[in-house]
Amino acid sequence: MRTTTMGRKGPEVSVLGLGTMTFGAETEQDEAHRMLDTFVDAGGTLLDCADVYADGRSEEIVGRWLERDGNRTRVRIATKGRFAVTGQPGASLRADYLRYALDRSLARLRISDVDIYQVHGPDRSTPLDEVAGFFAEALQSGRVGYVGLSNLPGWQIATLAALLDDERLICHQTQYSLLVREPEWEIFPAARHAGLGCLAWGPLAAGWLTGKYERGIRPTGASRLGKDPNRGLEAWERRGTDRTWTIIDGLREHADRLRRTPADLALSWLVGRPGVTAALVGARSTRQLVETVGGLGAPLTDEIAADLDLLSAPAVPDYPYAFLAELDPAPEGER
Repeated sequence: MRTTTMGRKGPEVSVLGLGTMTFGAETEQDEAHRMLDTFVDAGGTLLDCADVYADGRSEEIVGRWLERDGNRTRVRIATKGRFAVTGQPGASLRADYLRYALDRSLARLRISDVDIYQVHGPDRSTPLDEVAGFFAEALQSGRVGYVGLSNLPGWQIATLAALLDDERLICHQTQYSLLVREPEWEIFPAARHAGLGCLAWGPLAAGWLTGKYERGIRPTGASRLGKDPNRGLEAWERRGTDRTWTIIDGLREHADRLRRTPADLALSWLVGRPGVTAALVGARSTRQLVETVGGLGAPLTDEIAADLDLLSAPAVPDYPYAFLAELDPAPEGER
């Protein structure tokens, strides 16, 4: 698996990271450990965790795997805190809560320090200078190697980067895919200015970009939308727009011509985008993970990447984004 550097000064990591949200919820421990083995054997080095995943059980499953001989040295562990977990009252971005959340994550993961610790989302009740102070303290303590941000708006990314002023702030997480490109308007420019690499979650849009769904045929069976068609951002009625189907149709055409899969092309497009460090992929089983990780092919040609860019470009509001782009166009490599 190809590797890249996270942000300006961060560690080298694989271009695919393994998301662990299913562990302890849809995936039991033995299967999760097989998935972890499969991922690192394929050259994967980045594990994306969070305390809220399966109410802490996911971190516990990862922790038991890390205890096995040699596993801790094979991966970079990223985890997150912000939201409510059983036994952790006061969920917020307050320094005292994040301190305790970090303690509990380290205990569940059975490690003394974590490679990357991220705040998992915004919190209007906590001043950003308090968050920056927590980051500085955590870095100074040695319990955290690097820090990052997740699901924050562009202005908060820029503000926290200025408040912390530390090159060990290296990454941000945002949903990003051929179907979700709006982060390019504010989030990516703020992160680029701060020198942060993107860890993109939802790179296959919860299965939409694998090509497994068909226009006009509601999903059934064991898939996520088969079990719950109203599931969150990827809900059938919410995401199944004409734009979505046009992108999927174009992706399939390129995939068929190249004898590659739609998922392969979607991931290859994503990891080739400016500012992206890694795509965070998830799976419920080892079989699904093998299909995803093993299917990542060669980088796309400039021609195909440009065609997918054009095909998936969202409608840009005239004001402020189109207007500002006319006044001050971005350099070619940042578009």
